[in-house]
Amino acid sequence: MINDVFGELRSRVLQHFPERQLYLRSGGEVKYYVFGTKTQMAIVGGLVFVAAWCLFTMFNLIWGYNPMRAPAQEIKRVEARYQRLLADAQAKESNARLMLNEQRTNFEQMAKNFEEKHQTISQILKQETSPTLPSSTTKYASNEILMAPTIRDAAPRTARTSIIKTASLDTGMDVDRSLNNLDDTQNAILVSAETDTLARIERGRAIIKATDLSVDTVLRESPFGKGGLFVDLGDNIDVNAEGDFGSRVASIKARVAEAEALDNALASLPFGNPVGVDTYRTSSYGLRKDPFTKRPTFHEGLDFGGQRNTPIVAASDGKVIFAGRNGGYGKSVEIDHGHGFVTRYGHMHKLNVKRGQIVKKGDKIGGMGSTGRSTATHLHYEVHFQGRVYDPDKFLKAGHYVQ
Repeated sequence: MINDVFGELRSRVLQHFPERQLYLRSGGEVKYYVFGTKTQMAIVGGLVFVAAWCLFTMFNLIWGYNPMRAPAQEIKRVEARYQRLLADAQAKESNARLMLNEQRTNFEQMAKNFEEKHQTISQILKQETSPTLPSSTTKYASNEILMAPTIRDAAPRTARTSIIKTASLDTGMDVDRSLNNLDDTQNAILVSAETDTLARIERGRAIIKATDLSVDTVLRESPFGKGGLFVDLGDNIDVNAEGDFGSRVASIKARVAEAEALDNALASLPFGNPVGVDTYRTSSYGLRKDPFTKRPTFHEGLDFGGQRNTPIVAASDGKVIFAGRNGGYGKSVEIDHGHGFVTRYGHMHKLNVKRGQIVKKGDKIGGMGSTGRSTATHLHYEVHFQGRVYDPDKFLKAGHYVQ
């Protein structure tokens, strides 16, 4: 039966693909080619395969899944997704630019703060290492005093640590931690310097007040002029900017300038003893009985007893504005110490200075005598401020705090 099936199949194949001959005539010659059944079947099979492949490809092109065949809704969905991704990318880029600008601004601000702090610290250290006071008051400037006078301010000022705080950077970088550590170190130095400066201010104010003088009145007589102390804060500091570090630096600079002005004022105050050796007082300041008339009178100075030519010295640095005879004062010397202070030395036997001469504290200006309206050898010593006479004993007592 199987043979019958194969025989039937073979007969059908031979019926459709009998042996064929192809004749070609060219140039008077005839050639022929024989195509057997197998050859014809191979050719037909190849053609069928090619046709099937073309149909399959066309079918996929027409009916397969591709963007060209996708419906309009699918195209819109893909486009929307693309736009969303693009917007996200643009937002990330914008955020990155903003963060970069903010970090650059913070770094620039911190660099500015560092520079301002450095300048302030340099100014403070320069003033502390170059005191303007004479030898006896230099100890006061370096915080070396024997005893502190009572501070009479109702509300003593203290260092404001909080105003030194500044915003710190935090971008997760090691350099930020280094900058913040440097910032904290500078802040600590500024706080310490401000505390020391405040101590100088309070002691200076208290010492001046111990003489019963007004601090403001003394400072108004400073070389800075009648308009008050001028504090140069620099051109790059905005003292009106709220929260700006410049106002904080300006505050510290103003305190340093105030301390310097007080130190200059203390250098002008006649705190020194006018007699160069140990001596005794023969008459005090104020009401007393006149040694000649025996009537009550006002004594405008202190009298120091001693031997003839006992050395008389300048009570503070200054300039001699008078040296010679002056009526009842006899041979006398007047020295202008600045800030409105003038000292007068009377009844001297000998003068060692002349008008216009610059003297330092402790310089010998003459010898004790009894010239003028005097009963015996002694020194009559007066302290004047703004043309008014003051008790010299208060200045001598205040001078103990700065010796």
